[in-house]
Amino acid sequence: MKLQSKLALGTAVALMGLMGVAQAETTVRVMGIEPNDPYEKTINQEVVDAYEAENPDTKITIEYLENSAFKSKLPTVLQSNKRPDLYWSWAGGVLQEQARNGVTQNITDQVKATFDETLPKGAVQAFSYQGDIVGAPSKVSLIVLWYNKSLAEEAGVDVSQIKTWDDFLAAVETAKGAGVTPIVAGGKDKFPLHFYVAYLAERIMGTDGLAAARAGEDGGFTNPDFVKALEEFKLLADLAPFQNGFASATFSKESGMFGDGQALFELAGQWNYSTQKANSASGEGLPEADLGMMAFPAYPGGKGDPSDVLGGINGWVVTKDAPKEAVDFLKYWVSKPVEEKYAAAGQWIPIAKGAGEALTNPFFQEVSQMSADAANMQLYLDQAFGPNLGGAVNDISADLAVGAITPEEAAQTLEDYREME
Repeated sequence: MKLQSKLALGTAVALMGLMGVAQAETTVRVMGIEPNDPYEKTINQEVVDAYEAENPDTKITIEYLENSAFKSKLPTVLQSNKRPDLYWSWAGGVLQEQARNGVTQNITDQVKATFDETLPKGAVQAFSYQGDIVGAPSKVSLIVLWYNKSLAEEAGVDVSQIKTWDDFLAAVETAKGAGVTPIVAGGKDKFPLHFYVAYLAERIMGTDGLAAARAGEDGGFTNPDFVKALEEFKLLADLAPFQNGFASATFSKESGMFGDGQALFELAGQWNYSTQKANSASGEGLPEADLGMMAFPAYPGGKGDPSDVLGGINGWVVTKDAPKEAVDFLKYWVSKPVEEKYAAAGQWIPIAKGAGEALTNPFFQEVSQMSADAANMQLYLDQAFGPNLGGAVNDISADLAVGAITPEEAAQTLEDYREME
């Protein structure tokens, strides 16, 4: 009996030990967008593997969704009991609304000392709500004008002479006259078209003017300067510059067509360096010698600084009830050594202080310099304005592109949405 008791006790202790190991393992669930370059998934996994090796009691899982699917699914998931512990964010008004709705976690006490040393203050503020840090920035994205050098030569377009918006419109007309599709666009996803409206508004109104419109000052979005931006976009749309069927094309289709050499210009983020390769028929995209990149044209007489850029500070947000391990992994993920890994691989324009020195891709180096030289950085309007008004910006951009509404109607639509907030 004594032997049986000892065996029973030993078995119980062993089982409790096994249970303790099982209970000690914490799973951190991450929800993000599908990387533009499949290689980013490889690096992500390498980072996860390295972290798990140092923290064997923590398991990291990442779920990837296509951009539009992510934006569509996220609001519902965040309100459910299946919300992830960390999720991808473009910051701005969308993040502010999520924080107001109580789905984020105040992690200030856990990260402030570290972030003060390793991350720029402004970037951390973008992932804060009412002074409380709720996430961490990981990279900068800028929208630039990509072009195909071979098609420019075929069309007789001297890209080096495109300095102003009127120069760009003239280049579009020249390309059409030569039988070259001027611009490829993913009209179905809408947000690619909003880049034009956002940049024109920034050039014509300036950052302060856009902020005033958002606040309802000077007529809000019916302000003559904002209407002017919509009119200028309508001038472009009236030239029929986009590929046939652009209104039903996704961004993936857009970038793939550019990578296949089917259009002269594409207005997209620096990430399109990878996207146009991944989505092209060959999987290789444009030859490096044919790929060109330039800043969005200036608008003479506009109130915006010609160096102003449109883009985003991207990163990760911690949800309420997420375990402390999620915060610990986030700190690791945005640390300088890890960010340098992405920079060296040509995946990110990193946020961490000093990590940009690891950039080797010449296009990314140029974008990093553009970001450093910019007088102002305007966040994507569909993110800066929050989900409802931001969604309306995308809608009116697509409607203007197909001639479904006038600039005045588009401006009034946005003002109506703003007033309903």
